[in-house]
Amino acid sequence: MSAATENPQLDALIHREQSAIACPYPIFAGLRDDDGLTFHPDLGAWIVTRYDDVRGILRDTERFSSLNPTGPQAAGEALMKGIMELMQDPSMGESLARMSRGRVAVLLNADPPDHRRQRRLVNPAFRPDRIRGFEPAIIEITDRLLADIRADLAAGRAVDIVQRFAVGVPMAIIAMALGVADDDLARFKRWSDDIVMPVGNHSPSLEQIRGFVTSTREFTDYFLAEIAERKRAPREDLLSDIANAEIEGEALTDDEQLGMLQQFLVAGNETTTTLIANMIRHLAEDPDLQVRVRNDPSQVEVLVEEMLRLEAPVGGLFRQAKVDVEIAGTTVHAGDHLWLVFASANRDGCKFADPDRVDLDRENVKEHLAFGNGEHFCPGAGLSRTEARIAIGRLLAQFDDLRLDPANEFPFGDSFVLRGLTSLLITASPRS
Repeated sequence: MSAATENPQLDALIHREQSAIACPYPIFAGLRDDDGLTFHPDLGAWIVTRYDDVRGILRDTERFSSLNPTGPQAAGEALMKGIMELMQDPSMGESLARMSRGRVAVLLNADPPDHRRQRRLVNPAFRPDRIRGFEPAIIEITDRLLADIRADLAAGRAVDIVQRFAVGVPMAIIAMALGVADDDLARFKRWSDDIVMPVGNHSPSLEQIRGFVTSTREFTDYFLAEIAERKRAPREDLLSDIANAEIEGEALTDDEQLGMLQQFLVAGNETTTTLIANMIRHLAEDPDLQVRVRNDPSQVEVLVEEMLRLEAPVGGLFRQAKVDVEIAGTTVHAGDHLWLVFASANRDGCKFADPDRVDLDRENVKEHLAFGNGEHFCPGAGLSRTEARIAIGRLLAQFDDLRLDPANEFPFGDSFVLRGLTSLLITASPRS
């Protein structure tokens, strides 16, 4: 086991330096080679990097808890310190008072048996037939967004494909699934970015905390009103399902409903946006790959899986040991936190041959852990895959010669967990 204090590159990643976030894979490779397990004192958690260890812990709900999937209590303490400071600001009083709802265990941060009961409520919303029903809308939204950038690309102007395309597709679809208005998309995106801020950011700035508090309050007010409306007049949408759901004869509490909606909004935005952006970047960087996929559209689905493996949108989530357990020859004590690094496990050469290369002929590509594994496997994985497949397929069908603009700086979000580009400038030639 190696000590984090002897690994300045790992320190840089945990402290969210852009250079480390941009390319964390050599860091993970070093950790895999060095016993696959290390404790980082600033993170307050063990870092688990090998495929078999990560998958085994994900599937072991008897010995590992999901109650704190975004990190140990140290992160919450930093957030609370900032909130206490904001309490001295009179303009924040109402937001702080109205956002203070009880934290409840819902889906991502729930353990069995609660998690299993909750999944039974939401799984029908993501059945294959329901997802197929979304496809015409995904195509329409994709084509509308592509039409909006066509003139700029035809004139030789670079387009920020993240902000003008990769964000728009999943945001519009999750809004449609929830049954809320399209004209609220900009607000939903801001709320999603602000609410997810503490994930992979264990030393937030005061302004980041201010945004978190404000957006949490606005999100709560908006969706409590929508829930009340759906209870009065249910519709055929996910919001109505949640508003009127019962577990063993009891209605969900407001906090349970809000927790589910928050997870759907964030997951429906962050991960798919990042997946689409990563695929476009790799296609633009590799002309041969681009030609192969454009000439054989059936390869788009394979590319989706290989991108999920190669560039996991969620770098990894946390678990907490319920009992003393041995991992990679080291005793992890009950109460210890572990960061399960999906992004490292997916590039483990013991599982995937030539793991740092895009390989559309990889036979075991679907065994990646980008969506987790076991009981907490992401319920929206099928929808995310469908959105990415359609978005990239339509993009390649309508534009030739995708290229990266020289002005790209490749900025990433301020998180070592949610690794996603915030901007990507491309040029392309519209097809007639």
